[in-house]
Amino acid sequence: MLLDFRNNMRGVAIGITIVIALIFALTGTGSLFLSTPDSESALVVNGEDISEREVLQAIAREQSRILNSNPEIDRTLIDDVALRPQVLRQLISREVLIQAASDQDLGVAPSLINELILDIEQFQTDGVFDQDRFRYAIRSQGYPSSSKFTEMLADQFLVEQLSNGIVDTSFITSDEVASLTALVDQKRSFEFARLAYQPFVDAVELSDEQIANYYDENQAQYMTERKLSVEYIELNSAMLLDQQSVSDEQVQARFDQEAESADNSPSLRAAHILLEDDSAELIAEVQAKIDAGEDFSELVNEYTQDVATAEMGGDLGFTDGSTFPDAFEEALAALEVGQVSAPVETVSGTHFVKLLEVEKKEFLFEDQQQRIAQELKQEAADTLLVEKLEMLKELAFNADNLQEVAEDLALQAKTSEPFSQNGGTGVAASAMVVNAAYSPEVAEDGYASEVLDLGDDNYIVLRLNENFPSRQQSLEEVRVQLTQTLTNAIAQENIDAKTAEVTAALDAKDSLSSIATKFKLEVEKADAVDRRNQVVSAEINTFAFELATPRESAITDSFTAANGDFVVLELSEVQLADKGSLDKERLDLIRSAAATATSSKEFVAYQQALIEQAKIVQ
Repeated sequence: MLLDFRNNMRGVAIGITIVIALIFALTGTGSLFLSTPDSESALVVNGEDISEREVLQAIAREQSRILNSNPEIDRTLIDDVALRPQVLRQLISREVLIQAASDQDLGVAPSLINELILDIEQFQTDGVFDQDRFRYAIRSQGYPSSSKFTEMLADQFLVEQLSNGIVDTSFITSDEVASLTALVDQKRSFEFARLAYQPFVDAVELSDEQIANYYDENQAQYMTERKLSVEYIELNSAMLLDQQSVSDEQVQARFDQEAESADNSPSLRAAHILLEDDSAELIAEVQAKIDAGEDFSELVNEYTQDVATAEMGGDLGFTDGSTFPDAFEEALAALEVGQVSAPVETVSGTHFVKLLEVEKKEFLFEDQQQRIAQELKQEAADTLLVEKLEMLKELAFNADNLQEVAEDLALQAKTSEPFSQNGGTGVAASAMVVNAAYSPEVAEDGYASEVLDLGDDNYIVLRLNENFPSRQQSLEEVRVQLTQTLTNAIAQENIDAKTAEVTAALDAKDSLSSIATKFKLEVEKADAVDRRNQVVSAEINTFAFELATPRESAITDSFTAANGDFVVLELSEVQLADKGSLDKERLDLIRSAAATATSSKEFVAYQQALIEQAKIVQ
């Protein structure tokens, strides 16, 4: 069982890597480091605590996901309180799966977790694992230590392994495939007649008197929206960054400072042979061959039970001393290049560790110069941003106009296009800006708004520039729009009356042919067509395939199409598909789709059963 699990771990590892990549792509860095104590319990699932820190981290990740998917959304609408119930449900669902996996003795070797971490692109510099980048990244995501991060990965492996076990063991029988094929690939024969909407539109002729009367009766519909334009000042870090410059002396000073604390400890590249069956005889056998000078790579192929590294000669990549278990790291550190250690015991099994390479880190000025210069510029811009932000808040308060404020701060005052309370373009695309502009203090009293934090170090202050009150539009302004509206209303009234007559005939059990004759409609036929046919419109075809199978006589029914046409359809025959007439590719496609749907339902049902059986305390 363990060997089968290991053979499947590469596919799982790819899935986990994608999950981690999404976490870092969606959430960014620096926003999720929360200081809520882990000891504060938010809920308990079957006796296992989920801390308030975990809940807040999950809420923050969900907020970031929503904001990245909807950049124009007002972040004030994404409230922690509103997201909390959804996040709690997600955490409970995940926890019951982890517990179920553990109860079934599923697990993952720490070495596989380490290999995955080494391969995650977000933790690499120039394609090589970077310990500093790893530590910074996981702390930015709210993980106080690497152990917490690896624990999360291990839990994710468990969930993947459990879900794969359920999904992969789901099956669908040949009889089920045959029945499904008969339904999916059935063919239907039907006739239909269409009472077209457009001729009713074309038949409408309006007089000037009708148009004028309709305008008088519906003037309220032809009021313009109230609009505002605002004067505003934007302030953000990006607009200040280009103004910054740093000297070579500043860059050199920062480099010298960083060089003093730079970690120049070498990275060690390790390979290993892993024996999970750690009998004394097997360990002695491998040791004897190592002592005899046999090729380590060949011994890896012969003995190692670490499937993930077997094809790479046991190569585990580089470590700075904290990647692998302590005993493993201690043994590796004591070796010379090319040497192999004595047997080393860890929770994964027994290892024979070989030191492949020592990579000495060099902290060179030419490598760091550009980065340091950019960081110094950013720091200067951030400092200036804080200063200007405080001045902006002070100067904008009760300012008669924002032009003078902008000049004092060496910024630019801009004027927006008019926009309604539904928003507009440019700055008016932000709901926060629109709400501030239409607040009584700005729109009615003429005061400047508070300095608004739009997120991502982007700030704006605004005041009313011009008010465009709602007004009554003249008949000539709205004649085209009004004429179209009135024409459509009359056309709809007329076709509705005719539709009622056709429906009455249907209720009287008249056939399609008699209805078509009576109302002078053209009958169209579709003989033995499938769901994907293009003989008739997709809308009519879909309706035909939604009807019940005719028994003793044809089924006649009707519907109104999206374009306003009234369609009467008579379904005469349903021919179920013959499984034997389909090619293997089509059958395999149907079988695969059915198996996927079945396995998904089974997994959801299993997860829901776990939740219902769980003892949950909030």
